[in-house]
Amino acid sequence: MGVTVVTDSTCDLSPQMLKKFDIKMVPLNVYFGEEVYKDWVELDPVTFYQKLTQSTELPRTSQPSPEDFVNVFKEEIENGNEVVSIHLSSKLSGTYNSACLARDMLDSSKIFVVDGKTASIGTGILAVLAKRLADEGKSAKEIVETITKKTTTIRHLFAVETLEYLKKGGRISPAKATLGNILNIKPILHLVDGVVEPFDKVRGMKRALPRIIEEVKKKGLDLSKQLCGLSYAGTIEEAKEQAKIIQRELEIGELIITQIGSVIGTYVGPGTVAFIFFEE
Repeated sequence: MGVTVVTDSTCDLSPQMLKKFDIKMVPLNVYFGEEVYKDWVELDPVTFYQKLTQSTELPRTSQPSPEDFVNVFKEEIENGNEVVSIHLSSKLSGTYNSACLARDMLDSSKIFVVDGKTASIGTGILAVLAKRLADEGKSAKEIVETITKKTTTIRHLFAVETLEYLKKGGRISPAKATLGNILNIKPILHLVDGVVEPFDKVRGMKRALPRIIEEVKKKGLDLSKQLCGLSYAGTIEEAKEQAKIIQRELEIGELIITQIGSVIGTYVGPGTVAFIFFEE
């Protein structure tokens, strides 16, 4: 009997990464008008941002149904495996609750659902760490205990290129968005107990990543033994360029570089850059 790690598409691990790390993924849905796409499965990030910038209305997103999770969980249980399912913050989406409902529907003691209190590659990192623990022979309960502790130390710092998508998504007022865009203000945000909160602001996107790096350096952390993440709302080439700056300034043991997918991208917009690490 083994442990299968499941997550959702907001983890922003590409299909190639999911295969490499041997992690199962259940996609969320993205709606452009009447058209519906499965995040990362039927809509890749590059195509999504092209559609997003051309659309007059903000796309809608929806969580997977409990049945979507049941299909994945049931197969793994029938194969004799335990399941650890790690998801986007329950305060940002109903995805975690859908997974919990699926667990209850199957009434199995072999399914464990974790609120990652994270978003984007933050969730992805927790899933990768969980899979590595599984490969070491840890039980599902042991993995859940470790990952739950990790959710209390994981940190996210991210900057958005434009305030338009936060405005369209109802995260800030139109007046603040207009003023911010006129002044070229770029907010730096973070997650506090799974909720997006303002952290700082800079004038111009060129100052955003250096400000994030400055804040990480202030903490005096040893990142040389950490698995960290950088996600970018654009092409993977652009993400790698941002990563070069991070790697040059911070001694990181291992860095997963990825694109921000369509669900998270709906609310942060193109050009967003996020760095995820552990304050431990």
